[in-house]
Amino acid sequence: MHKIKTGVMIYQVRVQKKISRKELCAGLCSVKALANYENRERTPDGLLFHCFMQRMGMNPGDFSVIFSLEEYRYYMWKESVFEALQKQDWKTVECLYHDRMAEDRSCNVKIQNQFFLYLSSVLAERVEKDGRKALRLLKEAVKETVPERKGHGEYGIPGLGACRMSSFEIGLEALYYYKGGMHGILQDREVYYGLKTLLDYTDKIITDQQEQARLVPGMVCALLHTSRKLMTAGERLLLEEKAVRILKESYRLYHLPEILRFYSMDLRETGQKQADVYEKQYRAFVEAFEDAGFEAAFRPELLYDSRQQIYLLSEYMRSCREISGLTQEQISEGICAVETYSRLETGKRAPRRKEWEAIVDRLEIGWGFFKGNLETTDYQAFEYFHRFEEAARRDEWEKAQEFMDEVKRRLDMESISNRQYVGMMENWAAYVSHRIGEEEFFCRDKELLELSVKEERVGKTELYYFSHIEIVLHTHLANILRIQGRQEEGIRLLENMLNKLKKSRVGFEFWWEGLKLTIFNLANMLSDIGEYEASLKYMNDFIPVCFKLLDGKFVTNGICEKAVDLDKLGTINKATYKRLLIQASCLTDFYGLNDKHTIIEKYYIKHFCKNDNMSNESNPLAFPLI
Repeated sequence: MHKIKTGVMIYQVRVQKKISRKELCAGLCSVKALANYENRERTPDGLLFHCFMQRMGMNPGDFSVIFSLEEYRYYMWKESVFEALQKQDWKTVECLYHDRMAEDRSCNVKIQNQFFLYLSSVLAERVEKDGRKALRLLKEAVKETVPERKGHGEYGIPGLGACRMSSFEIGLEALYYYKGGMHGILQDREVYYGLKTLLDYTDKIITDQQEQARLVPGMVCALLHTSRKLMTAGERLLLEEKAVRILKESYRLYHLPEILRFYSMDLRETGQKQADVYEKQYRAFVEAFEDAGFEAAFRPELLYDSRQQIYLLSEYMRSCREISGLTQEQISEGICAVETYSRLETGKRAPRRKEWEAIVDRLEIGWGFFKGNLETTDYQAFEYFHRFEEAARRDEWEKAQEFMDEVKRRLDMESISNRQYVGMMENWAAYVSHRIGEEEFFCRDKELLELSVKEERVGKTELYYFSHIEIVLHTHLANILRIQGRQEEGIRLLENMLNKLKKSRVGFEFWWEGLKLTIFNLANMLSDIGEYEASLKYMNDFIPVCFKLLDGKFVTNGICEKAVDLDKLGTINKATYKRLLIQASCLTDFYGLNDKHTIIEKYYIKHFCKNDNMSNESNPLAFPLI
């Protein structure tokens, strides 16, 4: 089985992107330490690994790292902090800051210190009302991992030198300039050029669409708040259009209401007709955020957002051991004492590197770092895979197959994960291009799933760590069952899988990329068979998680499904339902979800119009799709 090592992954991406060790590790660790990681003499912790990958332009959401219980506590604490920041709940942020359990000796000290300095700055401003202290702490936080820079450096961008920065380091520095400008501590020109420099760097270095969505809208908002008077209306519109385009294409919600507020304002100032449309969408997004319990106003603290995907090591080990039918004595023999292994499974101790490698071999765990668990260290395989997806979205099937052939050429196809992922995507492409029918699609995906998921083995353990691929394959099978009118079977299939995952201490959001479609489809199937209240319950839990994770497409899907369920139940207040339909219409319009937009308009006409031939003037939803 193909085993992926973090050091090998760092080395392969760094070499393929032609980044020097000095450039990559500046401010984080010594060149010698990075060499030791790459040579597998040491293993970087999760914080450091993600920072390295981000500095090379990779999306941390594409990587999953297995953590010890000690690291897990730190990440759960950090997740609670981000949730409180999203809701601007400063009292909770203050309580969490003083929680000493947050410190984790197994995680990178510099990155932890940086986060604590950042939180200290937030509290200095929001609780102590001391802007100068807040800015000083932010500067210290930046310096913790980002060295002083002089000259143009390799990127031709003033002030950046030859230093690489991760997305959260860029966001932290952008927050420094924003706060300095808002409090009048930094000069206007310094703020303007500082933020413009960071935007130019992001354009030049960050190629991942999701990472751009994380950074660009927030920095544009920061510029518009601090430096509006230094820009012409045309310059502002160019920045706003860029941010809107990135958010539409990535289906994200980062600072979206504020971007729409500025954009509609500048469109109106320049006399453009689209101002009305974007103003309606702005109001709809504000209402949707507030209905879900989140602040819609610009939240500058979220410029520094450093969440990652994690799996809990102790639970993962136990699940793999029980499925393999082995005892703790059999696994630990020749590796460590049985008592030691028992402590590893309960999370009371983290394994040393050699112990973990030996356990991985004995349990035959193959673990990839791409979010689909694609097992490779070849960065070009990721690039070709993204090109395959883009060609498939454009219905360019011949070109898509060429890109998939390049992916397969770079993979170890003996790996079950690689065979599943490639097979799953090829089956999907064949189905949507009408080269195979429903039954063949179902049979092919079922065969792929059975390569790793055997019912009799999964049943042996209460907890099962489904991979991203296994989750998506379950969803594909349930969808075909739905198309065939076998909703009850599809519901059982998905509920069995979800019930396994619910037993993990790691929350659903860490499986979100696979699970969001699963949960949404489960609600659809429950609605199909008349279980509208059960479907609505899923959506009421689902929508706030989408907002928390800033997933705009599935916020929109969730609101649309909620509108359908409420129509069937017929128990909602008319004014509340009208508000929901207008939200759904504006959101589907923004993201270009034309089919759903048409459905929502029909519901509006059904409930609030006397006939189907109403004029555009009397229909608040009848504006053209953008």
